[in-house]
Amino acid sequence: MSRSAPSPAVEAGRAAPAGRWVAVGREALGALVALALSVIALRHVIATPRVALLWYDGDSVLLPLVRRSLDAGQPFEWAMSPALFFFPELPVYLLCSVVTATPQQALTLNGLLVLLAVYALLRAAANELMPAAGRPARIAVAGLALAFVTALVLTESTATATSLELASLLLTTTYYYGAVLAMLGTAVLVLRAVRTGRASVPVLVTLGLVAALTTASNPLYVPWSAGPVIVTLVLLALARRVPWRPSLLLGSVLVVGSVAGYLVRVPLRPFVSLDPATYVHPSRAVDTLAFFAQLTDDRAASAAGDAGLLLLFVGVLLAVGGTVWAWRVRTARTVLVATVLPLVTVVAVSVGVVVAGSETPRYLEPIVTAPLLAIVAVAELTRTAVRATRVHRPSRAVRTVLAIGAAAVLVAGVAAVPGTVRTVTDARYTAARCLDRWAAGRDVTGVGQFWTVRPLATYAAPNVELLQVRDTFDTYPWLVDLGAYRGARPTFVVIGSGDVWTRAVEDSLGSPASITHCTGFDVYDYAGTTGAAVLRDRVVQSAEQTLRDRGF
Repeated sequence: MSRSAPSPAVEAGRAAPAGRWVAVGREALGALVALALSVIALRHVIATPRVALLWYDGDSVLLPLVRRSLDAGQPFEWAMSPALFFFPELPVYLLCSVVTATPQQALTLNGLLVLLAVYALLRAAANELMPAAGRPARIAVAGLALAFVTALVLTESTATATSLELASLLLTTTYYYGAVLAMLGTAVLVLRAVRTGRASVPVLVTLGLVAALTTASNPLYVPWSAGPVIVTLVLLALARRVPWRPSLLLGSVLVVGSVAGYLVRVPLRPFVSLDPATYVHPSRAVDTLAFFAQLTDDRAASAAGDAGLLLLFVGVLLAVGGTVWAWRVRTARTVLVATVLPLVTVVAVSVGVVVAGSETPRYLEPIVTAPLLAIVAVAELTRTAVRATRVHRPSRAVRTVLAIGAAAVLVAGVAAVPGTVRTVTDARYTAARCLDRWAAGRDVTGVGQFWTVRPLATYAAPNVELLQVRDTFDTYPWLVDLGAYRGARPTFVVIGSGDVWTRAVEDSLGSPASITHCTGFDVYDYAGTTGAAVLRDRVVQSAEQTLRDRGF
């Protein structure tokens, strides 16, 4: 007796699991390519002087210092900048530090996770912008956008944050990657609402939470994300290219969320060292233009710098060209939003920095990340235009090129892993070792200036505590736990080779009991001298006054 052919329902049931596994496999491959691109970027930073910005910069070691303070059981009385780093930077770093052995390892893992998060958000944006495209196309476009970031990172190698090397700042924990991720996440939520034509409750709630939490942690979210999104939606609604109802709902939620974030900052005021308004100096606008012109000249002084500037220009050009293209062909409104929004963001941030009279290049980070949306949008415009032509044929050439590119990235990423892991695992801050040898296991507390003592305070042994002070030995309340100063008994001074003391240390404290020379700094030991009492009184009294002024 012959068997009957399986019914269509049975065949469909068998095909469904197979299709799901194929989809999972493709997504996994995309994630592996993203991981390889992230490793390549990290390997470059670690192998160049840029590693100092990642591991040892006075700002970059903030979160490792928070972890060290928590481990020591000190009161949580931190003097932060206007950016508090409570969301998402601090919890993410603490999780990284739990599964790693050293601050270098935790900072590296954190940077890796940030780039993977960028890919995940770009992948989500591709879903909204390319709903008619196949899954492989959406994965490929998200990977290409991340490759753009990696290419930019590969052009950056100096140890300073005061440059137009902006892409690699994403790898650090304290140069606002949280606001960047929130900016991309906000864009994805807005694109979802625009694509569906309605702002659903889950989208609005999520958008409001992102706006509130990010603004509470870092007010840069407002000029980087909330403001440009509102301007974009209003402009396109006035032009009748997007519906008014979802635009008003999205804009209202962003306003309410941002205001809520600012209100949350009110009880957090003791942690804030400066009001954001103190950064605004319109009278310096001309000087700011000259400053960034000089930075551009400095960046163009090398072939890598020229390549980096060219890539930045390409990103902006894609936003401008994509906007014109999307407007003229009357494409899907999501694509139009995804081209106009980066353009508005770049213009708003660039003009805002100049008008504010700021000479802080990192405030221009959105000119790197906002155009990533335009890359995805232009890819969809290109795909749609090609498919509309009669000459279009399903071509293996594009797939072959993408496959070869993905394979090359995977090979390069795999090749970079051993050296990267070895470098990160073996990384030690040799300057801290000299200080540890001098301490010889004793529980000692010392003071020094910001840029010198912060990396030492991060990587020194637990028995060595360092407090940052001004050149007058008054407490310097900037990115530091003021609780550590309570009852402190400092007995030595660390004097860095680049420190500027308006009055010689020996003129203020007298002759030290001994001087120990280390690479980059000297240790003036005042234990057992009258200078130790003078030092303790100045440091502790100024700290107590600062704590009272802040309401701790």
